[in-house]
Amino acid sequence: MTSADQLLSDFIDDWNAGRRPRVREYLARLPDEQDRAELADRIDSWLQVAPTPAFTDEARAAIHAHPSVQPLLEPARPSGSWATVLPRLRRRAALSPDELAAGLVDRLDLAPTDTPRAADYLQRLELEQLDPTRLSRRLLDALGGLLDVSTGWLTDLAAAAPRVVTPPPAAALLRSDQPGEHALRHDLELLSRAALTPAPTPADELDRLFTGGRDA
Repeated sequence: MTSADQLLSDFIDDWNAGRRPRVREYLARLPDEQDRAELADRIDSWLQVAPTPAFTDEARAAIHAHPSVQPLLEPARPSGSWATVLPRLRRRAALSPDELAAGLVDRLDLAPTDTPRAADYLQRLELEQLDPTRLSRRLLDALGGLLDVSTGWLTDLAAAAPRVVTPPPAAALLRSDQPGEHALRHDLELLSRAALTPAPTPADELDRLFTGGRDA
């Protein structure tokens, strides 16, 4: 017959290994009701000081997907701005900005050299200098996985965010309200500046993930 001491030891081993032991199953191995009550108390006392188990990615995903856990991980409706929500989610996941960027690069199968640029994009998100409605679904999937929130929740948060105002196109800048020769000189100066401005670098996959829209 298995003793309460042995069962408690086995439970602790399973817990620490991330095997998600079920208390009821362990208690059912003891036929005596008093022994079961004693084991339940000992397991309860240990769980109050137990370390976080070494869960695998699959186990974490299963836990997060469970209906009873989802309400604890995210509010029913996203509220707040990316400037407040994203840092809070990062802190909850114990991730620095650079660690979050590295995690995204890894999950999205990008080159490690893209990590600094990913960190810059994330910083712009936190500063609300990037339009969250242009974030791709793939990016939101990866971000949600790292921050323990669903893609749908992040999508709703992005949809509720205030739009980022973009600068007017160059053509609009050329429409001067100043009359006569002064206006002509002003427009020529703008054209000269535009001609000297280097052409933008073509967008790559990382750029499209952050700015290319949901289907990028």
